[in-house]
Amino acid sequence: MDSCNYKIYHEDGFDARQNLEDYFSNKSGMVFGDDSIIFPLENLTKTFTEGHIQGNILIDLSVGSTIHHLYAACEFFKHIIVLKANDRCIMELKRWVDERTGAFEWDHAAKHHADIEGKSDQFEDKGEKVRTALRHVVKCDFEKENIVEPIDLPPADCIIIGSLLEFLSKNQDAFKNYLRKVTKLLKPGGHLIIVGILDATYITIGKDKFHILKYDEDFARKFLLEEGFVIDNCTVKKRTNVSDLMDYKGMLFIAAHKEKEKLIN
Repeated sequence: MDSCNYKIYHEDGFDARQNLEDYFSNKSGMVFGDDSIIFPLENLTKTFTEGHIQGNILIDLSVGSTIHHLYAACEFFKHIIVLKANDRCIMELKRWVDERTGAFEWDHAAKHHADIEGKSDQFEDKGEKVRTALRHVVKCDFEKENIVEPIDLPPADCIIIGSLLEFLSKNQDAFKNYLRKVTKLLKPGGHLIIVGILDATYITIGKDKFHILKYDEDFARKFLLEEGFVIDNCTVKKRTNVSDLMDYKGMLFIAAHKEKEKLIN
């Protein structure tokens, strides 16, 4: 399939449940767990337990209906606000939040996080802690200057972007523009965490291929520095799994903060 025919995450039908089954499940033959589940959990757990990033409000913008990364965050923020650009992703997420029949099962991710913390016997509490902290799931529109218009959200102490902007962005200028809009939701001196997919062009969901913007570590670093961010940590994990469902080369984790005097109103 020619790349110009790839579907676009927020414009075409994105099967949120199929995405979870193929890239985040515990089923036999699912080869992406080290990159999609363990890599972000390890880095987020390390980042939050260092004690520098915590507060009242965490805003999460992550691809699909994923919640596993919030296991690492829920004890460090009083309120979690999740923003989604896709209605089907909202529906699938709310199915889990409301504990409805047929909701996606995340116990394997909770166990991974408990193991990382060295608290293997406490994994069953993780889901309830996330549900308690997760106060709102809000539809967002990246074509608006205020992506949550007409809502006014309180400024966030921390924003997590989980592999979302590369799905939304048709080119690097769009990626930059969208990231600027996201960071307007951040309070002065707040923290930004990016979990990204490196050097990818597509992902397969069911029978369809969806566009992913190709970018590398240098691009992400350079743009954040240009925007006045200080990069506190940057970690890259090279891909080791074998699958033609997706053509990425690695995973990126960046934790950064923006100096107060450099914030633009």
